[in-house]
Amino acid sequence: MSPTDLLAYPESAEAFWIGQAELATERVGDDALERMTPAVAHLSDLFTTERPDRKFPDYFADPRLLAAYGVFFLPQSFTRTSFALAQICGLRGWRPSTATPAILDLGCGPGSCGVAAAHRLRQLGIGGIQLTGVDKSPSALAAMESFGREVLGADATVRTRIGDAARPDTWPEGRFDLIVAGFVLNEMPQLDAPALLRWFGELKARLTPGGLILILEPALRITAERLQRMSDVIATGEMTRIAPELDALPDPQLGAGEHWSHETRAWEAPASTEFVNRHLHRDLREVRFSFAAFSDASLAPLPTGLGRLISDVQIIKGLLRFITIREGRIESVEVPTRGLSKHEVKKLAARFGRGDIVRHPHVAATKLRLANHEELEVFWTPTGS
Repeated sequence: MSPTDLLAYPESAEAFWIGQAELATERVGDDALERMTPAVAHLSDLFTTERPDRKFPDYFADPRLLAAYGVFFLPQSFTRTSFALAQICGLRGWRPSTATPAILDLGCGPGSCGVAAAHRLRQLGIGGIQLTGVDKSPSALAAMESFGREVLGADATVRTRIGDAARPDTWPEGRFDLIVAGFVLNEMPQLDAPALLRWFGELKARLTPGGLILILEPALRITAERLQRMSDVIATGEMTRIAPELDALPDPQLGAGEHWSHETRAWEAPASTEFVNRHLHRDLREVRFSFAAFSDASLAPLPTGLGRLISDVQIIKGLLRFITIREGRIESVEVPTRGLSKHEVKKLAARFGRGDIVRHPHVAATKLRLANHEELEVFWTPTGS
């Protein structure tokens, strides 16, 4: 299976949510999807311009809103989780330490992140997965159980529990190999910095040895930087940070600069998502998100001299330009493209992008220009180089 296939949204997942749209609308196929558009627009406003100050309503209790979320928003969060785990499992080589791993999905909704995580482990040949989802919404939990069974099949057991991602006393007992908290921190504004660290401590206390904590958040500056500040503190000693940063050094992007830590990844939206988007005109070319991953597993160390891209790759006359973080410093890199045709330049630029890992032979500097494009090595990209 190619790296691109590993990141593809499963056909079974798309079919499941088309089926839910048909049930909610009592229509079939495109006619059902057509009726999802107003519900998607309503959810989009709820998540952005009409975002509540304190408490989100249980929009999953409405079958149309639940189906609309599953058709339009869930594939994006599923794919974001897949990209994060591509770095965690691919670049860093993390694997569960137990033969039948347990996953806890906090604030699971209908299963966007937890089912994606279990699906990724199955792709790695890992079976016997036990997935537990925790959420306030009974309707979301019921949907997660059905969705998880459809996508994961008999290789996984899916359980759910009514609870609150912000309240550890409502979480299930036991230890877990992977705990994912997908897009829930932004719904916990009541937790200040010390409270967030205590919350993280509760996550860590529920891990098996060598387990993984994966936290995903929107790519908005306010949500990404809140996660980054917590991540930097944790990395100083509470737990080993294994992604997306390459080390425990503080993120130099925090502050007044124009950049902040987030991922931008090209993806192929499912046909049903594209169909619903015909009249909404949302930009579905990329998924954007921020994340942090922690594990005290014994992983092979990364080579020295690696840099992580924190910008898009610009094609300008005679060179490529991009920005990396290397050895705790922001570095602007220029790659000469003399002697390459326009097609070759575009092909070179397409080999890597924001979030990927590169290497070159020069010492760290604020700004540098490589001698030629052959000095640039694309060390890791989730889609293969």
